[in-house]
Amino acid sequence: MDYKIELQKEDTLALSPAMIQIYQKADLLAQHDASILIYGESGAGKNHLAAYIQRHSAAYRGPFVHVYCNAVSDQLFASELFGYSPNAFTGASPKGKTGLLEAAQNGVILFDEINELSPENQALLLHFLQNKTITPIGSLKSRKIHARIISTSGSDLREMIREGSFRADLYYRICVASIYIPPLRERREEIPLFLRHFVQQFEQEYGCSNRASQISSHQMDLLCGLDWTGNLWELENLALRICLSDCVGDVIDDYLEKALSCAKPAAISPAVACQEQKIKPLREVVADFEYTYIQDVIAQSKNLQSAAKALGISYSSLCRKRAEYKMAHKGEKGQQ
Repeated sequence: MDYKIELQKEDTLALSPAMIQIYQKADLLAQHDASILIYGESGAGKNHLAAYIQRHSAAYRGPFVHVYCNAVSDQLFASELFGYSPNAFTGASPKGKTGLLEAAQNGVILFDEINELSPENQALLLHFLQNKTITPIGSLKSRKIHARIISTSGSDLREMIREGSFRADLYYRICVASIYIPPLRERREEIPLFLRHFVQQFEQEYGCSNRASQISSHQMDLLCGLDWTGNLWELENLALRICLSDCVGDVIDDYLEKALSCAKPAAISPAVACQEQKIKPLREVVADFEYTYIQDVIAQSKNLQSAAKALGISYSSLCRKRAEYKMAHKGEKGQQ
């Protein structure tokens, strides 16, 4: 399979139909001021999309302020969010402090992992969203804030509302528009795109070169079949390891070996499972897994074209692998 893929847009990494639609929606939302909730698994690209919307916003050319909701303690949240006047409390700076909301004036403020906010801090944020004004601690003068609100969540906030751990009134304030980013395993065709992108970034950072070209098509096929539970963070980690090593092939083979050893038992070839204490060469283990995995996907697909799409490879590549592994052509569900 040919993995030499061009970037789709100047600052956009998208290849799957789902992500292309997401960026089209982001372009539209960038021209308005509605509060946006971006949700999905950790590492799916929520913060990148939030920054993309800010960069393409016509109205909000000011600062982009990032609030890490899971890193600010309950005791400090109010002072961080609203700021405080000079000597407002014991230990306060004699110069006072500008709050994060005021720092985002005429810009965008991102509440990262808003699902991590405590009930008390949810109430504080809701108070601001209701009137868009702040009153620094120790001050009697309120200030109007004009800033766009973007939030990200790694959890389903609607489920949290049902459980009583997230306020419904806050949800409807931050979620005028919403964007769901699917995990990497649901857009496998983008795995080569992002891996090469991260490798090229680290090549520039560490002064190395020619790393991406050393990844074989066979290795890329196997990488595209993994689940990538860490999403882009996990892929970026592999790219860094590739750039810090002199032998790209060994790094990827080692990664594949460990990933396959952690795979679900049902996905492991029975031939491998029955090898009691016998250690097989890595290539044989990988081949066994690939054979079984391809057979399983074909069995669950309505035809070979849909099986190839699910595997993240071309139809011709799938046919070549079937011939390589001498897979049966009769009586298969995926047979054309």
